[in-house]
Amino acid sequence: MVLSESDLNDADYDILNILASGRATPALVRTLLEEEYGRELSRQYVSQRMIRLAEHDHLKNVYETGVYELTDDPREDASS
Repeated sequence: MVLSESDLNDADYDILNILASGRATPALVRTLLEEEYGRELSRQYVSQRMIRLAEHDHLKNVYETGVYELTDDPREDASS
């Protein structure tokens, strides 16, 4: 079951923005969240959000390596 836009929190939006540019690990996403968005989130929290997005088929853990890529963007404005 995919998530609707209303199921996303602010961190999810920022994670999706980062992954729209390419693949990344939770550690790299956490660093970029802090540098680009001023969000100080733990790597564990970022990892949990990314796992949740993957469970709903929005992200893919590439070859089970811990590197994620965007597969289906749930944001309504993603296509614009």
